[in-house]
Amino acid sequence: MFLKSYTNYILKMRKIFTLTVVFLIGILSSIGQTKVGGLHFNDIEKIGGEELILNGAGVRVKSSSKLYACGLYLNFEAGGKNDDIRIADKDATMVMTIKVISNVITPPIFEDMVRNGLEKATDGNSYKLENEIREFLSFFRGVFSKYEIYKLVYKKGDGLYVYKNQKELGVVKGLPFKKAVFRMWLGDNPVDEELKTSLLGDSGDNPIFGKWKSYYVKTGVAKSVVEIYAIKGKVYGRIDRMLRESERDAICYDCKGADKNQEVEGLVIIKGLKKDGSKYGDGMYTEIEDGEVSDCQIWIDKTNSNVLNVKYKGSGGTQKWRRVR
Repeated sequence: MFLKSYTNYILKMRKIFTLTVVFLIGILSSIGQTKVGGLHFNDIEKIGGEELILNGAGVRVKSSSKLYACGLYLNFEAGGKNDDIRIADKDATMVMTIKVISNVITPPIFEDMVRNGLEKATDGNSYKLENEIREFLSFFRGVFSKYEIYKLVYKKGDGLYVYKNQKELGVVKGLPFKKAVFRMWLGDNPVDEELKTSLLGDSGDNPIFGKWKSYYVKTGVAKSVVEIYAIKGKVYGRIDRMLRESERDAICYDCKGADKNQEVEGLVIIKGLKKDGSKYGDGMYTEIEDGEVSDCQIWIDKTNSNVLNVKYKGSGGTQKWRRVR
């Protein structure tokens, strides 16, 4: 009798222990995750010891049917909706995690989705990447099963790696193909506008991000288009384009350090600004005309959100840059 009671007691305790473990696993598994389309995405993805943060996630919908959910992981801070092309084209490690929702994606449907998406992403020039496209498509065989997980992992300076349920399927080398693939979701002609917005996250509400037209101090003539963005909580600005055609191939011979003898277009002239109230400061500005480096402050004009106030040594007071639409 005693043995039977003791056995029942042990079985009961084991059951309680098992339920407790299951409960704790459920709690722990929900920590650090974001739920999208009924599926969970980890907030942090580790690639080769490097931590990438979930920038945004959303669901691909076609003809009222949910096809897949995907999440974009970055190792730098994006500037929201104004930062779409820069993310897609950037030579930086990043991940697009795709979780299949539908059972209707067959190889022919998938190939059509990829080819159509790349054709839109390259403005009709996907034929230039035909070899890469064929190599990419060769990694995917058979029907796509519901809840399968695919990861497109671009490794800086290397190539686009494809994984299925943690197993590596193959790699397409080079940055050009990666640009085209990520532009399918983030380009100016994406496969799904709402999905693009979700992937870019909510940081697009910050009005300083985007492109601004700068001006020569002495003449007031437009000089360049500067793109403002953020990396790891600090604000930067790069020259996207010189407006005078004669200056498009200019070299900054007077610049200092790593910027010396670099092409002016693409040069990062605003570096490391930190938020201080309504302004961003405690960073540096490089004047490309003489290479002078000085402290810098920028802030959105209180009366006009399409005007960016920029102040640095040699700016002749506070410059007013205008938003490029």
